[in-house]
Amino acid sequence: MKKSNIFAFIELSKLVAEISKAENPAQLKQKFKSQSAYFNILESRYFSDGLVPEWEAILKLIQKKEALVDESGRVIMNATANSLDHFTDQECKNLANKISALFQKVEKEFK
Repeated sequence: MKKSNIFAFIELSKLVAEISKAENPAQLKQKFKSQSAYFNILESRYFSDGLVPEWEAILKLIQKKEALVDESGRVIMNATANSLDHFTDQECKNLANKISALFQKVEKEFK
């Protein structure tokens, strides 16, 4: 079985480190929104076959909403940021737990 790519390990470690700095649910939501690029740059192909479904489930969760566009059709908020904007505190905590659990599995592949 192939291991996850080192890129996934490094980038997930950065994401987990950043979201772990949140001291309350409101800060956690802001951390997710400010770090939302990770959800775009970490593609499923960077994960081992066994972890791809977990990453794809996370992506599906954070892209429930569509991008917001203005009257002229310009994107004013991407799908990830728009979805995160509608998350409850509990959904943010659950997302943080899912990402942390996935990171632990990726980290285990490298030990």
